[in-house]
Amino acid sequence: MNNDIPHASQLFSIVIDTINLVLQDEAEKIKSVVQLITKSISEDGVVHIFGSGHSHLFAEDMSYRAGGLVPINPILDIGYTLMGGPPSRSSRLERLDGFANAVLDGYEFHPGEVFIVMSQSGRNPGPVEAALYAKKKGLQVVAITSVEQSKGQSSRHSSGKKLYEIADLVIDSHVPTGDAAVEIKPGQPKVSPISTIVGSSILQGIVAEVAGAIVEKGEVPPIWLSSNIDGGDEHNNKMALKNWSEFQ
Repeated sequence: MNNDIPHASQLFSIVIDTINLVLQDEAEKIKSVVQLITKSISEDGVVHIFGSGHSHLFAEDMSYRAGGLVPINPILDIGYTLMGGPPSRSSRLERLDGFANAVLDGYEFHPGEVFIVMSQSGRNPGPVEAALYAKKKGLQVVAITSVEQSKGQSSRHSSGKKLYEIADLVIDSHVPTGDAAVEIKPGQPKVSPISTIVGSSILQGIVAEVAGAIVEKGEVPPIWLSSNIDGGDEHNNKMALKNWSEFQ
C-alpha cells in the first residue's frame, strides 16, 4: 500500500481482488456468453446491451468505440440517463413499470441474438422488465449483476422477480452490496463505487474472447478502429457499409 494515498491504494486493491474473483468464479459463464455471441455474430446477429441509471454507461462504452465489436446495439434512452434533467429522474423512471417496454418497442430484435442487461442490484423494474421483454422475443438474456446485493434485497417489479432469476446466463460481478467499496471511517458511508470498473472489465474481456474465437475460425473479427489514427475513418466506413448502414 502507498501510504501517501492510502484510500486510493485500498480502492485499487479491492478492484484488483474483485476482478480476480470474477476470473476465478465466472470463467465458465464468460466462456458460455462468448460462445453465444460468436454464434450470433456468425449468423449476422447483433449484441444488444441495456442499462439504466449509471448502468447506461456500459451500453455507451460498448458501442462504436475503438477496439470494440461493430455489431453492438446500445439501448439508450435519455430518460434512463443523468442527462437532460435532475439526476433523480433516472431513478424514478428505472422504478416505473412499463417504461422499459416502451423504450424497447422502438428497437428491432431477432430470436437467438444476445441481450445483455447490466444492473448492480437487479431489483428495479427497468432491468427486470428489459430481461422479461427480451425473453419473450426469443433472445438469449445475459445478466451481469451483483448476486450478493440482489439476493439481499426485495424486487421492486410487479412480477416479484429479480434480474438474476430471469436471465439465461448470470455473471456475478462480485461487487459488494451498495457498490461503494472503501471505508474511510467506521459508521460513515463508504465511498468509491466499483461496479462500473468491474462491469466494464467483464464486458471488454468478453469482447477480447469473442474476437479471439472469430480469429480461431480463420475469420477477421468486425472491430472498430480509433477515428483519431490514420486510416481509422476509412476502415470504419468500410465496417459500417458492410455491416450497419446507420453508422455511415
